[in-house]
Amino acid sequence: MNGLSRFLLTATLFLAVALGARFAAFSVEPFGAQRVNLDTGVTTLPQGGILTDHENGLRLKAGYIEYKEGSFVRARSAELLSEKETFLAQSLEHDIPKQEARFIGLSFSNPDFKGLKAEKALALFAEDIVVLKGRVQAESPRLQAETLVVNLKDREALALGSFTYQEGKATLRGQGPNARLYLRFASGKVQASTKVPASASPLAQYAARLP
Repeated sequence: MNGLSRFLLTATLFLAVALGARFAAFSVEPFGAQRVNLDTGVTTLPQGGILTDHENGLRLKAGYIEYKEGSFVRARSAELLSEKETFLAQSLEHDIPKQEARFIGLSFSNPDFKGLKAEKALALFAEDIVVLKGRVQAESPRLQAETLVVNLKDREALALGSFTYQEGKATLRGQGPNARLYLRFASGKVQASTKVPASASPLAQYAARLP
């Protein structure tokens, strides 16, 4: 996820295409004053603005932005858009060298998830992985969970800990830290199972990356 990595988030989450792109350079459209600290190299947009990577189709709009090219991007009241994904967050901090972005109060949508929300989240752009924790819930598919790890590239997700999943009149529930729910997206449908395939088991390891 070069685009998001170089820029800020990439966000984006997550975004197979978006997460794979890198913000080598971006245009800046401030909504007000633009302050540059020549000693630190940090630029601040106190009234917010828009950062755009035209080459990779990434656009960040926020009420407050602070960034240092090649180092980090921080934003509040942020909206990150890519070709397929939308990331809305109360705040975000993107570590460009590590290719990681941390979100507080995230709401995420893409072709597989609608209204996916969590108290906090971590996007690992190089792996196309997004980890969500704290009151995780989605409008579609209808899911509530403690922790959710989403593999954007392979279009699969793993819920860890207690969860509730509803599909039509059917409901799947899991209780306790060892509960697991595996979701697979294909052909516009969701396949849900409490039996996790061996190929998806490594997803559980990513949960530890977000305390």
